[in-house]
Amino acid sequence: MPTAPKANIRFPGRNASESKQFVRVLRILELCHQALTSGDIITKRNIWYQNKDLFGERQENVDRMIDDIAFTLGVGREDLNVAATVKGVVSGPIEFIMQNGSKTDCGLSSDGILMPRIQSVEMCDFRRASWLLIIEKEATFRTLAHSDYPVISKAGHGILVTGKGFPDLATLRFVSAMHTARPELRVFVLVDFDPDGIAILRNYKYGGRKMAHEENNTVPRARWIGIKSTDVLREIPNLDAAEESSQDAGSQHSNGRSQSSQTSRASKRRRTADAHGTYESILPLTARDRKKATDLLEVICGGADQDAEVQEQKLELQRCLMLNVKAEMQALDNLGDMTSWLDDNLGRA
Repeated sequence: MPTAPKANIRFPGRNASESKQFVRVLRILELCHQALTSGDIITKRNIWYQNKDLFGERQENVDRMIDDIAFTLGVGREDLNVAATVKGVVSGPIEFIMQNGSKTDCGLSSDGILMPRIQSVEMCDFRRASWLLIIEKEATFRTLAHSDYPVISKAGHGILVTGKGFPDLATLRFVSAMHTARPELRVFVLVDFDPDGIAILRNYKYGGRKMAHEENNTVPRARWIGIKSTDVLREIPNLDAAEESSQDAGSQHSNGRSQSSQTSRASKRRRTADAHGTYESILPLTARDRKKATDLLEVICGGADQDAEVQEQKLELQRCLMLNVKAEMQALDNLGDMTSWLDDNLGRA
């Protein structure tokens, strides 16, 4: 895993900007000290909201500085009594017994419930759950939760989790704790077929550079079930020809005319499909998507770990670039109901 870049904060500062950075650090340290001595938990949002004049209009300024302080001290955020506002949601036959004696049954709400902070959980009752599915999209999570998929799946009872896109630390720690508490629990990841989806997958499996100092926030054994290029090619058989021509043209990657022709043919097929209202969840890559993919490939190729799973991630990114398409998970089923696909893939995994 790549290490976080270093930054220096000076006092006295050489300019107004450096002086302001130093004041920001002192303010956060002051608030953390108050929280630690009082035993209270403070949220990053509260720090930002109560000190907008100092931190500006973006909460990211606070988030980044807290992470930098924790990294410098070699501790986790929770050791500073700082927490993020929980955004992850969980649904399924699992009950949490909290340290204060209360109980939270995640199967009672068809919308799922906000994840409890793992530090506040005394015990988990997994009941008959044998798998945990991490879902990138909240909309897909809610569709599956409303259909009671966690208890009607042909793969057995399971748990649904979503971090609503890129997961926050609380979500990463929750999933890791679930797997630690029940090692036999099979953990799967369902993301879109695009560079962001693969980046989210890697976040759950390996963690992120910004959280290299945090512990217990990864699930290396999590398995990626989709969606992948094979799922997209199955939905649009004509793209098989595009993939073959892409591979043939691989050695001529620098030939702009060949690549342009290939992209044009693929775009034409997508327009034909869209005219019939079939493949609206499959789109061409944007310039931002392509940069994200190439940046991620650099990270993957530069890593020391090159096992079969990492090789698969690299191959899927390359196919995404060569086919010049990305696909949302809704592409698996035109009605947005992917239960049959999940039954097949969870059962095989």
